[in-house]
Amino acid sequence: MTELEHDDWMGDSDAVLWHIERDPILRSTITSVWFLDRVPDGARLRLSAERMVEALPRLRQHVVDAQPGLAAPRWADDPLFDLDHHVRSVSIVGDERAVLDYAERLATTAFDKDRPLWELEVVEGLPGGRGAFVMKVHHAIADGIGLVKMLAHIVSFGPDDDGTAGRPPERARSERSAEHPWAATIRAVRHRVATDTRALARLGTASLHTAAGFVRDPIGTASGTTRTAGSIAKLIQPATTPRSPIMTGRSLTLRLHRVEVELDPVREAARALGASLNDAFVAVVLEALHEYHRHHGVDAADIRMHMPVSVRSTDGDGADAITNQFVPARFVLPLGDRPLAERVVDTTARLAEVRAEPALPHVNDIAGIVERLGPTATVTLIGSMMKGVDVTTSNVPGPPFPVYLAGAKAEQMFAYGPPAGSAINLTLLSYDGTLEIGITTDHAALPDPEVFVTAVEAAFDHLLTT
Repeated sequence: MTELEHDDWMGDSDAVLWHIERDPILRSTITSVWFLDRVPDGARLRLSAERMVEALPRLRQHVVDAQPGLAAPRWADDPLFDLDHHVRSVSIVGDERAVLDYAERLATTAFDKDRPLWELEVVEGLPGGRGAFVMKVHHAIADGIGLVKMLAHIVSFGPDDDGTAGRPPERARSERSAEHPWAATIRAVRHRVATDTRALARLGTASLHTAAGFVRDPIGTASGTTRTAGSIAKLIQPATTPRSPIMTGRSLTLRLHRVEVELDPVREAARALGASLNDAFVAVVLEALHEYHRHHGVDAADIRMHMPVSVRSTDGDGADAITNQFVPARFVLPLGDRPLAERVVDTTARLAEVRAEPALPHVNDIAGIVERLGPTATVTLIGSMMKGVDVTTSNVPGPPFPVYLAGAKAEQMFAYGPPAGSAINLTLLSYDGTLEIGITTDHAALPDPEVFVTAVEAAFDHLLTT
């Protein structure tokens, strides 16, 4: 194994997600909340967690970030790894709302950066002997789809099924012998040269220089560029002011909410309008935002949306990886007072244009340029891009059949993405014939989130009668 192979370097996009947490408003914690028909069996759950960690080595690794700006952070086995720190149980008094209140505190608490970046908690004490499951993962480890694939290692298909027979053998731990103080720096420089060479080949010299220019001066570099470079300019152009005139505050206080809708009727309604499920979902969000602003007597012409676009392959080496395989897209969509069917058709056309942006395949290379500016500049640049976003939407396909966690059936399964500078995050997760929508709101932007949640429910009802 060569020195470059020996180190497990973060990808450039993951490194950006890691560094921007220096501004807590930009934290990128993904949280998953499951409501269970009973409390999982503790011994079986621990065995499942052990198997998950052995199958996914990233879960016992922490981040080593010794040369920020010079090289990407790298993953290394945590010599003090303690599964009991990551898998815990808690007893609460209350119902599902109490579980979401508890999950809010977990979601807004920063990770211990000296440990692996994930936590799993079983919640006891719900009425009728029911239980809940809360897991949070740093976005540098996985995207939403990756989180679902991660959790596939601890679920089973029946209450008496342990998921797998026996425990996989422990993998060999890499241990580096004592080395000269300059050795790590030399490896970092070699890695940087190798990644820069590959990025140059993918993006092309002109576009790479243009991307660097946009990072330094997005407006001044915009003239006289190619279509790809112009698309890069749009991708990273600063937008510090939200389009909404009322959802302008940002804070560290987040509220979690949930909406549940049957999958098939929504999919059929979307299909009847020539739209995908995600197109209809985004249109429903726009309808709800319009109603929320109307409730407050405010006319908002449009909003700025952030939407992760998955680039995960359906087969091949990357299909089952838990790592991030998405590119971020920001764009402005109209609100206005219009029929929902018309909104769905318009949204479908606009999202097709977004997915066709020529800059999207180069996002990781652009992230590499940003990451090379160093953590402080990265936080400033990404903050200037994300804090003007009004809403983030994400669509995550979950299991189409019921799953069990150490004997407990998952009755509902919600994913809560981070606002990361926006006012709201809505994450749609399909599970066992149901659409489970996790809604995360920033309390400073939406002090009355129940009004917006009600508007989302009404918009789905409207879609089904359109």
